[in-house]
Amino acid sequence: METRTACVIVGATPSSVAAVGEPSSISIRENRLGTLVVGKPGDLVIDYASRFDGPVYDVMYNARTGWFVVTIYRDLAPPERWDNRPGTNTGYTRVDDVLGATSPLDILRALDIDASLIGYAPA
Repeated sequence: METRTACVIVGATPSSVAAVGEPSSISIRENRLGTLVVGKPGDLVIDYASRFDGPVYDVMYNARTGWFVVTIYRDLAPPERWDNRPGTNTGYTRVDDVLGATSPLDILRALDIDASLIGYAPA
């Protein structure tokens, strides 16, 4: 199984996000925080971070490995990352929580992402 992704652009409207680019590999809809993008946005995440006040939360999950990660973009500042593998090098400055949440399911709730959208099923 491949890694599945969802991205939340805080404060952005779906129409403004779609104007940045709407490839067939993503779906765009409103959520409680702004706009939710599900699918494979690729480099569009960087474009979202540079065009919107944000922040932008890029959530990735791989059901085969159990890897769950949230990369947080604030403008063009260096990204930060929450990762469910303590003690590993995340490639970015590690954060201890995402909007106060410290577990994958709580993070998904805080970001208003339905767990099924990325195939997340807690053990």
